[in-house]
Amino acid sequence: MDDEQEIANVFAIPDFWQSSGWLEQSLLEINRGNPLFSLDLADTPHIPATGNETEVLAHAGAGFFKLPLALKELTAQEACLQPTPKLEDSEANTKDVVTPDEDLWLAQDQSIDQPPEYKTWDEFDGVEHEQPPAILISEAGSAAFDALITSPEFSSRSNLEVVDEAAYVACLITLALGRASLLFSWDAAKKTFVKLVPHLRTSGLSVESLEGVDRLCFDCANAIKFLQLFSERTYSASPSPAKVALAGVVDQLVPAIQAELGVRGRRVRSILQLQSIVQPVHSVLTYFRRLVEELSRERNDEGVLSRLFLEAHSAEYRNDLLRAATREVLRLVAKPWTDFVEEWIGLKAEEGIVITKHGPGKSFVKVADRMWIDDQGFELEESDFFLDEDKMPSFIAHDTGQAIFEIGRNLRFIKEHHPDHPLSQQSALNTSAKPPKLEWRFDWNAIKQLEADAREYKASLYRAIQDNLAKDGRETRPRQTQGPLGFELKFFGKSEDDIVANVAAAMEQINRPLGDNNLKPTNGLARLLQSQLYQRGEASVDETFSPHWSLVPELSFGPVIDAQARIVNRECVKLLFTAHHLRTHIALLKQYYLFGNGLFCSRLSHALFDPDLDTAERKSGVALSGGNMGLRLSGRDNWPPASSELRLALMGVLSESYEAPSNTDSPRSAAPRSYKSDLPGHLSFGVRDLAPEEIERCMDQDSVEALDFLRLSYKPPSPLRPVMTPMILEKYDRIYKLLLRLIRMLYVVNQLSRDDTVCQSTAGLRFRIESHHFVSQIAAHFFDTGIGAPWRRFEAWLNSAEAESVQEEGLDATTHSPDTLRDHHEQVLDEIMVALFLRKRQLPVLKLLEDIFALVLRFAKSCRVPESGGESETPEKLYASYKKKMQVFITVCRGLSENSSSSGQKSKTKIAGRTDDDSTTVDRLLLMLDMAGFYVKREA
Repeated sequence: MDDEQEIANVFAIPDFWQSSGWLEQSLLEINRGNPLFSLDLADTPHIPATGNETEVLAHAGAGFFKLPLALKELTAQEACLQPTPKLEDSEANTKDVVTPDEDLWLAQDQSIDQPPEYKTWDEFDGVEHEQPPAILISEAGSAAFDALITSPEFSSRSNLEVVDEAAYVACLITLALGRASLLFSWDAAKKTFVKLVPHLRTSGLSVESLEGVDRLCFDCANAIKFLQLFSERTYSASPSPAKVALAGVVDQLVPAIQAELGVRGRRVRSILQLQSIVQPVHSVLTYFRRLVEELSRERNDEGVLSRLFLEAHSAEYRNDLLRAATREVLRLVAKPWTDFVEEWIGLKAEEGIVITKHGPGKSFVKVADRMWIDDQGFELEESDFFLDEDKMPSFIAHDTGQAIFEIGRNLRFIKEHHPDHPLSQQSALNTSAKPPKLEWRFDWNAIKQLEADAREYKASLYRAIQDNLAKDGRETRPRQTQGPLGFELKFFGKSEDDIVANVAAAMEQINRPLGDNNLKPTNGLARLLQSQLYQRGEASVDETFSPHWSLVPELSFGPVIDAQARIVNRECVKLLFTAHHLRTHIALLKQYYLFGNGLFCSRLSHALFDPDLDTAERKSGVALSGGNMGLRLSGRDNWPPASSELRLALMGVLSESYEAPSNTDSPRSAAPRSYKSDLPGHLSFGVRDLAPEEIERCMDQDSVEALDFLRLSYKPPSPLRPVMTPMILEKYDRIYKLLLRLIRMLYVVNQLSRDDTVCQSTAGLRFRIESHHFVSQIAAHFFDTGIGAPWRRFEAWLNSAEAESVQEEGLDATTHSPDTLRDHHEQVLDEIMVALFLRKRQLPVLKLLEDIFALVLRFAKSCRVPESGGESETPEKLYASYKKKMQVFITVCRGLSENSSSSGQKSKTKIAGRTDDDSTTVDRLLLMLDMAGFYVKREA
């Protein structure tokens, strides 16, 4: 009896709640303060006035209008607190029960009331298990918690209206989906969702907890609304392709999240359960809202892609869902850029406006006018493709960007000059070769598969090109007329039964019901969200050991770009050597600009300097002779000659001395016989456009600059302009200008050494001997060391490049491009200019060399006309000046050699694996000029 009384005291309602009428007040407050529930006293059944709160609540909940959930829980708690009535002895079970004193095996006619049970730990989770009494107020049920909130101690919460939890959950789910409801709506002025009834709460939850769930749903709703508005503004503003792709990603992201949240929201029964399903959605939406805000600030496509690449790199350290979702967004947003790269390098046919030199550029390809000054001094313009490196995404390396641009430019070169080439027919070629797609690869398995596909594509493309080239000489088969989808249109020759059968089969296929594919996600981002939004699994091995993020772009795009570059560049270089005779034009420039043709040097020297030739000058009353005519420099009174005289003197010098390349070294590049009458590039003599001060120096026939007006005019064919650039031709012209002066000096010193009748003085004899030695050694150094050695290495490299481009096998060998030919061509000219003192840093040496040449010409003039210079032009004074100049020249050359060797300064030229520095060539020249140290200035 004492135990029962103690239990009753534990479960009894506290005295201060009974004395204050807490229970009755709670009923009235709940009934009066809840607008969603009301109690009609007229329709309620009769409630006995027993004073027992349990019976009151029980009768109150048994009417037509059911009590709220809080009163139901309170009724159940009061029922549990009532003592269980004892059974009377008369109601006891009268069946026979086996007592412990009796033998169980002897009482076989007696039944057992309680059969044995199988005891497990799962029974403790059953309903029959009695829970311990509640200690905390939060464990006493929602009714006790609500009563505590509405008590005077919490008077600030007493004015909050209580709403049904199911209704509030439904409104919160609608809010999290980004839609308006009875309790929440969109405020266009504030650009946010607002709560229509701010003072609300639900039973069993504190206001702080409810506000936390509200904020969670508000963030989701505002994020969805922001993403939707961004998508609408993007489509209406018609921005760049990358931003349109980003808007398309938003259009995929928002419906996918709404679909997943909507499906799970139907099964939500409590606010805490709602919080658990909204939390993953909140993390995804807030992340993508911040991402879209940052990307929307970028003004161009390359900025969007570069920023998105960095964000995807940062997402590597987030959870699996955000990492995979950001990768998928990067793939989708970069697709317009990768599609353009595929069209530019020939992996797919061009769609829309085709990029040409006469149209607008696109992305990193810029179409502009290339300006240069031709050989006559006129400014020329020609449209060409240029690489805009500022519009290349930052994740593309500089070498890869250059390779992409070169592939597209070389491909358009083939399409422009060789429309019948297989590479000009991309659609048919790609159908047979099946090139791999340019897309992001983030794991090693995909990268390995890409490398295998790239190797297979390279071999297939090469075989297709060879097969098409082999069929060019054969009969061409007529193309069959095809429909827009590639199906043959064959109506004629078909019977009526066949046509009827085909139409019936088509109608049957049309009448078939659609499958359930429209119920499944159609894009990768939606499938990703459907599978991983509410799943948290461990990362796979491939994702964990994925390549470093800095290598991902090169591994994703490098194999395909390299395969395409090898084929396109190979075919382009092959066409330059075979169809456009590149070797013929290079040999032509070497023969004339670099004086590599001995016959040309001899003919030109006689036409310019030989005084025994007939004059080509027109004089009134004097007829021109029909013999060999020349300009007779230093043997005439007026200078420079007229243009008609120049044409007569130099007529036939170029065409008659031309030597076509031999068939032994370059069988495919041999010049046709028609070039004999018309030189490649329309090579001819011309007059240089000079400044007024340069013209003044040219008018003196005894000056070093007397022949600077004479130049060679060469215009490369249009296909060879990528290799024969204006800069290269300018370097050829500078070399030709210096060599023409050197040819003149050779003729002058040779004439002085032959004529023994002039300048018989000691100073004169020494001057003649030393000047002849100096000029001849300078000429030998220029032609042998400065031009001959680098050019031989360049020709050897050209032979190997041509062999590699025309050979049938060896796709994995080194592949050259037109840019490689141009670079090597320019590099060999740079090496020659270093040896000839034509670089900017060598101007002091060149100025000393020209001063020595000027002294030799003055000495020759004094020997030819003794009274021309007076006392200042005597052989003694000229020789003294010559020796001083020689000492300074030798000293400067020694200093240049020492500075070059000590600083380790090397030229930028590297032809055929050999690099020569400045000190090597200068040392050779010093040994040739002054091996014994004759011109070394010795102190007295």
